[in-house]
Parts: sequence; structure tokens; C-alpha cells
Amino acid sequence: MPYNIYMTLSWSRRRKLLYTAVFGVLMLVVFFITYQTAFNQAPTCFDGKQNQDEHGVDCGGSICTLLCTNEARSPVVLWSRAFQTGQQTYTAAAYIQNPNLGAGARQVGYTFQLFDAKNSLVVEQRGKVDIPPVQTIPIVLPNINVGFRTPTKAIFAFTTTPVWQRQEQLPILHVGNQFLSNDASVLSATLLNDSSTDAKNSTVTAILLTPKEWRAPQAKALSPPSFGAARRM
Repeated sequence: MPYNIYMTLSWSRRRKLLYTAVFGVLMLVVFFITYQTAFNQAPTCFDGKQNQDEHGVDCGGSICTLLCTNEARSPVVLWSRAFQTGQQTYTAAAYIQNPNLGAGARQVGYTFQLFDAKNSLVVEQRGKVDIPPVQTIPIVLPNINVGFRTPTKAIFAFTTTPVWQRQEQLPILHVGNQFLSNDASVLSATLLNDSSTDAKNSTVTAILLTPKEWRAPQAKALSPPSFGAARRM
């Protein structure tokens, strides 16, 4: 607009024209930012789309840590037992096999059910457990009050579907120099860490079994423990 024409406009018209120009510039900036965000955003594992090399929406492939549900496999219960540890208390234990190599799941719900010789439910205990990215996992639930009843069978089951995420490989630990005293009052072992990564805050669980318990049909562990009465080390 020529300068002389602009000067002939009233002050109110000039102010309105200025506001309109500023508003137009702001709208262009907003449009540019919106366009960049909507159409030029780099793909991620949380954008609700199947992109990159994902096998599904935000799952699978070499980048996303989440395993797709059609690729994840359910954990397998190898065996479950109940051990008397007090006059009215039992400890329930289960061995779980994780078939998802290198993947773990957090806060997976589970239940232990203890039954008597008549197959009547004695008690049911629920909990949650983190499944680490290792093949075999012991789950131990101590101090279960059964009153004056005698459990003879324990059934373990997961109550929620695990959400599997690929995780960093844990240090590989080996158990050596296992020793159990004749009266089963002392159990000792040595943990060997063959990796270059420190194994911090490790929890060790020992399942002690008598020869009769070891031959029980319920014991189907692929990598069974060596000994028997459930104890935490």
C-alpha cells in the first residue's frame, strides 16, 4: 500500500489493518507447525501406526521392544508344589518356563490354589510377579495360612496376559559347590558370574525335595533343582 494512501486512512482503520496482518502471520506460523507435526514427524514405537520395520502397530521388528501378541508365547508352568513350613503354614512354589527368548514381562497376575486330599479348595492366594528374560523362573509364596487343613496339591496359574518387552540380557549365573548337610539343616552353594556385567540385587531360591517328592508325577521341570523343603537363601 503506498505510503500516502496509508496515511490518509483513519487511525482506527490503520489499527484494524495492523491487527489483521499480525493475525494472518500467527495463523501461518500455527499452520506451518501443525503441518510439520502431522506430516513430517519421525516414526516412533508409540505413534499408533505400523511403520519402520514393525511387525504390528508399535510392536515387533528390530527397533520396538514390545513383542506383538501374535508372536509372543505364553509362559509354561513346569510344576507347582506346596511345602509345610509351620504348624498351620505352607509355602507354595512353582517353576515357570519363559519361551520368549530375551523378553520379560512386568507385574503379571497369578494365583496359587491349594487343595486337600478330597480335592477341596483349602486356600487361594493371589499376587503379581515380574518375569525376567531368562528361561526358567521360580515363584515362591511363603507363609500361607491353611488353618487345620492339610493341602496335598498346589495349582499355579496366571490370571493376566503378560505384556512382553525385549530387555537387556541379564548376567549369566551358574550354581556350583552345592552342599546339603545330612539333616538338611544347612544348604550352601556358590554363584558364579561368567559375564562382564555385575549381578546386583540377585535373589536366590532353593527348592529342596525328598526322593519320594522327586519321583512324583507332578514334577516336570526341564531343569530341576537339586534338593528338598522350600527355603529362601
